[in-house]
Amino acid sequence: MYGSVTRRWVAESPISSFRKITMHTILRTGPEIDATLQPKLALAQADDAETILIHSAALRLPRSSLLRLLLHEAAHLEQLRRPGHNTVAELEAEAWEAASHWERGLPYRIQGRGRLPLFGLAIVQGGDKGHPFAPPWYASNPVEPISKSKQMNVKKVVLLEKMTLDSILDQIIAAKDREVLIVSHGDGNGLALPLREGASSGAERDLMVALAADRNRNITIEGGTTIRTPIRTNADLATLTRMTEAQVAALRAKRTQVQEIQLKHLAIRACNMGISKDTMEAFLEFFGAQSLSAPTLFDSYGHFSPAFVPDLDAWTKAKRKDFYHISIDAKVGFGVRETKNSLVYTIAAASTDKKAFEAWYRKHIVAGELPPSGVVYHAMKVVRPVSKTAPSVYFVQDQAFLNNLVTVSA
Repeated sequence: MYGSVTRRWVAESPISSFRKITMHTILRTGPEIDATLQPKLALAQADDAETILIHSAALRLPRSSLLRLLLHEAAHLEQLRRPGHNTVAELEAEAWEAASHWERGLPYRIQGRGRLPLFGLAIVQGGDKGHPFAPPWYASNPVEPISKSKQMNVKKVVLLEKMTLDSILDQIIAAKDREVLIVSHGDGNGLALPLREGASSGAERDLMVALAADRNRNITIEGGTTIRTPIRTNADLATLTRMTEAQVAALRAKRTQVQEIQLKHLAIRACNMGISKDTMEAFLEFFGAQSLSAPTLFDSYGHFSPAFVPDLDAWTKAKRKDFYHISIDAKVGFGVRETKNSLVYTIAAASTDKKAFEAWYRKHIVAGELPPSGVVYHAMKVVRPVSKTAPSVYFVQDQAFLNNLVTVSA
């Protein structure tokens, strides 16, 4: 449902603010929109800076209630046109306040900044070798950078104790969110997880390409020669993946359902996956996303508590003798030490006083109050720091973190 609906509401409404905001707005409704909004228990949603999705149930509301709902979503449109990352709670509160003002014919100036999706799904690998600190990180810090200038907002986190490619597809299909974050172990070859429970093959680049090849395609090879690739049959892939043909067919069917959702962005937080453009493009094609981002360094989530010491220089010397790589920034020392497990490192952090550490925390990790239970963080670990005193970890607010996120687009 498009412009005619918008014009009708503008004509009926005496509110000039609503007319200004919704003059070029697209309003969409129908069975497809109902299926998108139903899992979120939402009657309406600002899908982007120009589009409002409306559940058919909302159209049966009294006119005053429907008008207030549309005014609320119109406020979100303004927020989505402004670069920034206020929390969802802040954006929601402001949108209802704006709707109340506009409904009474009063002026209200939108201040919230939310040029990022108001809905986003994070699927996190659990289990013994999973990421236990990713859920609490996104619960308190839902804004996830996906490039040097863009972010996504994580509203829901699903922890999968036995993560597989199949279970990831199930979660995306159920949620129908168009912005998805996957936190999993992996590398430049793909994700270090099985295709389905009990399968021996992992979700690696070549296999993802094969699973996505449901149609003939032209490929240009060396010398400019173009060849036409054949469809990979379920029987072919059953041999390749050590699954049955029925299991391969089911996996491909789910992949088709995910592609029909038309993901706006898929953020994969798997170590070093961003070093391989071929791998990223294979996953981009498999999921049918418009864009995909991944890190080029060791992506990690963790927790630590700082020590407060009278002599930071003495603490630093002692830690370096104990094989910690320590860097100093504004009266705060921070560093890591390798362990026998390449996926695990230990942390040491200290400061001369709490005020100095709180300033460091706001600069590198999150612009908020220091939690009393210690620091939960998202960062990239540097395998080979440029010097003995250079940072060994890039935190989510550091420019170096953003510089090591790679994005590919369809």
